[in-house]
Amino acid sequence: MRFDYLLARSHDLIDQPLPGQQAHDAILPVLAQQRIIAFQQDENPRQSSVAATVFPLEGEANIILIKRQSYHGVHSGQISFPGGKVEEEDQTLIDTALREMEEEVGIHREAPKLIRPISQVYIPPSRFLVHPFLFFLEELPPLSENKREVENVIFLPLSKLLDDRLIVNGSIKLNDGIRINSPYFEHEGHQIWGATAMMLSEIKWMLKGIL
Repeated sequence: MRFDYLLARSHDLIDQPLPGQQAHDAILPVLAQQRIIAFQQDENPRQSSVAATVFPLEGEANIILIKRQSYHGVHSGQISFPGGKVEEEDQTLIDTALREMEEEVGIHREAPKLIRPISQVYIPPSRFLVHPFLFFLEELPPLSENKREVENVIFLPLSKLLDDRLIVNGSIKLNDGIRINSPYFEHEGHQIWGATAMMLSEIKWMLKGIL
């Protein structure tokens, strides 16, 4: 997908209803339902935000992902969007997403332009209620990765996201060593699953609505 086409149709992205659960079920039918049940039972989930940011690379629209560093925690080594938990300094959930992106990959928080929020996703193991926001950058600035948190930055072309062949049904190894069979997005050898896959699935559905 050409970046200039995406910008020209950004108002259509803003105006269309979010596919939400339908898009989440398309990639993770069992886990998506389990998340709903867990969220209903959590009276005080931890609030967080992520930035799904689109930018041009040789004229083609790409989206920024990160691989998190390995550590003793729930999200060790996973592929995600830049983001994290709400801090006292954040006035809004958007502020959280922009601050975290600046801290993790060095994109100044004033550079991205908001397109719209997309559907929230609950993560039972960490009890985070994640609020994703879709942004765009007119050009990608030099990146400065926070190596304490980010192993590397990954660029995913939206044309590839729109290709159904990116979805693979296979085995995923969880942090506790247990393996589950599940659909996931496979990109450059990375398995993109869980909450990030659900968000990408919704973005994919939204993009198909403007083609």
